[in-house]
Order: sequence, then C-alpha cells, then structure tokens
Amino acid sequence: MANTMSYNMRSPAVKRLLQEARELQQDKCNDYTAQPLEDNLFEWHFVIRGPDGTEFEGGRYHGRILLPSEYPFKPPNLMLMTPNGRFELNKKICLSITGYHPEYWLPAWGIRTVLLGLLGFMTTKSNGAIGGIDYTESERKILAQRSRNWKCPTCELNNIETLPDDNNNNNNNNNNIVKNDPDMPQFSFVYEEQQKNPIIANSSKSVNSTEIINSENTTSSDEQQQHHHQQQQQHHHHQHHNQNQHQNQHQNQHHNPQQQQQNPTLSQVSIYFIDAGIFILVSIVIALLTRKFS
Repeated sequence: MANTMSYNMRSPAVKRLLQEARELQQDKCNDYTAQPLEDNLFEWHFVIRGPDGTEFEGGRYHGRILLPSEYPFKPPNLMLMTPNGRFELNKKICLSITGYHPEYWLPAWGIRTVLLGLLGFMTTKSNGAIGGIDYTESERKILAQRSRNWKCPTCELNNIETLPDDNNNNNNNNNNIVKNDPDMPQFSFVYEEQQKNPIIANSSKSVNSTEIINSENTTSSDEQQQHHHQQQQQHHHHQHHNQNQHQNQHQNQHHNPQQQQQNPTLSQVSIYFIDAGIFILVSIVIALLTRKFS
C-alpha cells in the first residue's frame, strides 16, 4: 500500500482510497487485482483476467487507474499497458466509467466498479471511441497468450504471478460475475448518443499476426464505398445548389428592367404632387395678404 505520510488524512479522496485499498486486499476474486503505487496513492495498477469463452480467454492484462484529487466525485482515467487488441496502449480510454464521460459517473462507484466495467467492455466493439481498436479474433488470441508473462516496467509485477490461474476452479466464471455482480455499473455498454445515431463505419484497426505490435490504421472496402457514395451525394448537392443560384440570378436579371422602368414613373408622380402642393400653399398666402391690405 502507498505511503500515507505525505497525504492529508482528512481529504475525502484519501479516506476513500485507503478504504478501497483495504477492501481490495481482502477481496479474493481471481478475475482482477489492484493496488496503489508505493509512492502515489492516486495511481493504481491492476491486472484483469480475460473473459472466459472469448478471444481474450487466458489473457492477463495490466493497466493503470489515474484518480483525480476530487475522487470519488469525479471519475478516474483508465489505460492499459499490456497489448490486448481491444484498447490502445498507454492511452486514456473513452468509456462511460472514465473521465471522458463524467456525466455517467456516480460517486458510489469505485475501483472495483471500474475493473468490472472494463471486463464488460472488453468484448464490445470500439465503434471509433478514443483508445479503442478492433483486432481480429485470431490476433487477440495470440496476444492473450503473450500477455500472461508480461511484466510491468513501473511496478515490476508479472501478470501471471500477480493473478495466477485458478487450478481449483473455486471462483465463478468472470462473465457471470460481470453480469450478476451487485456492484456492476447499471448502464449500457453503448453510449446514449450511439443509440440515437448508430455509427455505420467503425474506425477500426486490423493487422497481420506477424505485425500485431506495430499495427497501423486500415480502412475496409465497405467504408471506402460508403465514403465515395457520400462524396457523390455532396457533389450532386453542390451542383443542384449552383443551378438554383444560377436560376435565381437569371430571374433577377429578367425582373430588374421592369423595376427600372417603374421607378421613373413613380418619381414623376411624386414631383407632380409636390409642385401642386406648393402652388396651392402660395395661392392661399397671396389671398390672405390681399384681404389684409384691401
């Protein structure tokens, strides 16, 4: 556990984190483990076991949880360090349990909630979310086997030693734990905005098995076709818009001569009435002066 000598023990965040550290030390679950660094209570390292019955089965994945000073009133940030094929490495992950979406976070949730949520998100599609990638099933299986002996350069913990296999099979399958655990976050693994506006083209990454570590972004043929179709629609829209503008200009040019012809007539009528008014006013003044001096 982290050294608490330099922390304000009255801080709500410090009290909460120390409590969660004690609870997780007593938690004997074989699906995850987590603890703060020795010199930083606000950075936790964890190891989770890949969900059984998936391409992540048998894998061990090491990551970091970065907690804000306002915790638990603000959510933590989360990143994975072990190659896994679902999340980018050493990059903050955009999930509804992380700092990218504070509107979903509840202060009642904690480190254990984050770990359970991450297990649930492992088997979902990235849908272009920040920090998400979509390797093929075969590539993820290769990474799952490699991940077992992965060692963290910071805390120097080995994945399989930190979270060994449960040979006695005393614990439940972690898929059932994620679904049935009372502390599991009660939210969908799809954001509300994605439910309203489903993403058709995923920003996914795919690599060959021999190039898994140094992968690059690729675009599927369906995405290219869709992009080409959108460009055609935009081009057609611009052409239609330009035609309308040309027609409007032509109509304006057609009507302007009539307006120019009407304007002189209106000016002549106005001058006529002004002259008539002046003449009448002068006549009245002359009549009054004649009557006065007669």
